Amino acid sequence: MTTGRAVTCDVWDLARRRACIEGELALGDMRRLSGQLADTAGALRYRMSGMIDERGRPAARLEVRGPVQVRCDRCGGAVQMGIDEQARFYFVADEDELGRLPIDDAPEEPLLGSRRFDVGSLVEEQAILALPISPRHDECAGASAATDRGPDGGTQRPFAALASLKKLRR
Repeated sequence: MTTGRAVTCDVWDLARRRACIEGELALGDMRRLSGQLADTAGALRYRMSGMIDERGRPAARLEVRGPVQVRCDRCGGAVQMGIDEQARFYFVADEDELGRLPIDDAPEEPLLGSRRFDVGSLVEEQAILALPISPRHDECAGASAATDRGPDGGTQRPFAALASLKKLRR
């Protein structure tokens, strides 16, 4: 079991031995992810299992799990959510090989492999991809109508003014 931000492994050896590494990464140690969170307390658990895929390529399956708090786009409060992601990857030896691969919709993604592969960055990237684009509380739906009121108590319609400008142009 490993902890901390600097988690590396030899992906070639991991795949060949069908080995597994697992551990935790503190949310506060993941700079790109922590910038999107309401609170950086806690950690994400990960498990990376090496394998040889059905095409004979060195590959791995990554699982990332744990609770995070993101900011609600409507009220700005913390929204508790769980990350529970699984992804498959296969490894290529160099950037030339990576560049020659066609872009397709395959479920597994090619990655540039190495003997000092940065597992921590991959965990962080998968966690970022798991976050919703616009996180919101379920109960904020009613609150948004109240916050959409104008100074006179009526509903604010920010684009209504554009209609009056259009009339002036004619």
